[in-house]
Amino acid sequence: MLPFHGSACAIVAVWMACLGGCSENTPAAQHGSGGNGFGGASPTGNFVGTGGATTGEGGKTAGTGGSPGSGGTPSGAGGAATATGGNSTATGGIAAGSGGRTTDTGGISAGTGGRTTGTGGGGAGGTSAGGSTTSGGATGSGGTVSMGGSSGTGGRTGTGGGPETGGATGRGGATGSGGIPTTGGAGGLAGRGGSTGGSSATGGAKGTGGSTSTNCYTAPATQVGTPAPGGRVSGYGSVLIAANANNQIVRLQTTMVVPPEPPPSGTLFLWPGLDPDGANFNPINNGVLQPVLTWGSSCAPGTQPRAYSTWWISAQYVNTNGNVSGYTGCNGGSIMSVNVCDTLDMDIQLSGTVWIQTVTDIQTNRTVTYSIDMQNQAQNLAYFVIEEYSSAPVSEVIFTDTTITFASSDAADCKVNMRGQNDYVSTPVASSDGLACSISQIILRAQGIQ
Repeated sequence: MLPFHGSACAIVAVWMACLGGCSENTPAAQHGSGGNGFGGASPTGNFVGTGGATTGEGGKTAGTGGSPGSGGTPSGAGGAATATGGNSTATGGIAAGSGGRTTDTGGISAGTGGRTTGTGGGGAGGTSAGGSTTSGGATGSGGTVSMGGSSGTGGRTGTGGGPETGGATGRGGATGSGGIPTTGGAGGLAGRGGSTGGSSATGGAKGTGGSTSTNCYTAPATQVGTPAPGGRVSGYGSVLIAANANNQIVRLQTTMVVPPEPPPSGTLFLWPGLDPDGANFNPINNGVLQPVLTWGSSCAPGTQPRAYSTWWISAQYVNTNGNVSGYTGCNGGSIMSVNVCDTLDMDIQLSGTVWIQTVTDIQTNRTVTYSIDMQNQAQNLAYFVIEEYSSAPVSEVIFTDTTITFASSDAADCKVNMRGQNDYVSTPVASSDGLACSISQIILRAQGIQ
C-alpha cells in the first residue's frame, strides 16, 4: 500500500526511514498517519508447550501390632519385659512403623508405621514381642507423555502390592517434547503406594515447549539455496529487485503462504508489488500495483470482513502522489477472506497497456482479480514488503517460486538491490535468454523476528 518515487522522495507515512536515504525510489504510505512503515514493534515470540505435573499419592496404613504374649519366655522385638515372681505382666515393646514421610516431585505421602503394645503372658519371667510395622506395596509407574501436539495423558495409576512387601517409588511420566505451539504433554499420573506404608510415587515431569510452529510455519524457516550476494541492507521486511531505467518489468509471479494471525490491533499489510521508475512516469505519477494480504481494515474498496476476524486479500492499485482522475487513492477489485496456511498464487501481468492482477487461493480454488490501464507507464521495481501500522507479524513472511519477467534481455537486472537486515533472499537465477529472473525463496523478517 505504499506508492513511492525517488525523484519526489515524498513520504506520506513512515517507510523505513526512507529506506536509508531516498537515494533510490522510496515508498510512501497511503494509509494515513501513525503508520510504523518498516521495522515496527516487536511481535510476540515462540510458543512454548507446557506440560502438566501430576502428584502421586502414597499409601498410608498403620501396621498392626503383635499379639499378646502367652506365658513362657518369648522374646519381644519391641523391648524386654521384667518378670516379677511367677505371675508377672510383661509389657510389650512399642515399635515404630517403618513407613515414613517421603516427599517427591509428584506428591506427598506419609506412611505411618504400626504402634502396638503387647501384653505379657501369665507365666513367670515371660516377655512379649512388640508389634512390627509392615511396609507398603510396590507403587505403579506413571504414564509417558505424548510427543508435541496435544497434551499427552498420563498412565493409569499403579496399584500397590501386598501389605508385607515394601513399595518402591513409582516413576512419573516422561517429559513431553513440545513441537507445535499447542500445549506440551501432561506429566504421567504418579503411582499410588501399597496398602501399607508405601513410599511416595514421583509425579510426571513437566513437558517442555518446542520451536514455534503451525501446520505450515516452523520458525525459523529452512533457508533454500544460497544467500543472494550484494544489495543494500536497510530497515526490516523489504526486498527490492530493480530493472534498469531503459528496461521494464512485464510480469511478476510469486506464491505466499498465509502466516499466523497477529494480535487484534492496528493494521498490517503483506504484499508483492510493482512500482514505476522509467518510461512514461507522468502524468499518472507514482503508485503501486499490488495484491495486498491485510490484517485489520484499510482504504481498499469492497466489503471488508470484520476487523481481526480473518486475513483477507484483494488486488489493488494505490496512488497517493498523483492527481489524475481514476489513478488516485485506493483502487481495487473484490475482497476474499483467506485462512492461515492457505497458499496464495499471485500474478501481476501486462497485456497491452492493461495490468491484470490475479490472486488464487489454492486450498479453496477461489480467485479475485483487478485490471487497470496504466497508459504505457513502465514498471521497473519489484518489491516484497511487510508494511506495519501499529501491528506486526508474529512469524516470518515467506514468498516462494518467484519469477520476474523483463521486456528486454538484461541478465544484469537479475539481482537483489536491497533487503532488510534480517531478510533472506535466495540467489536470483537468470534464464538463458536473460528475460526472466527466478528466486526460489524470499523470507521477510520484521524487527524482533529471527
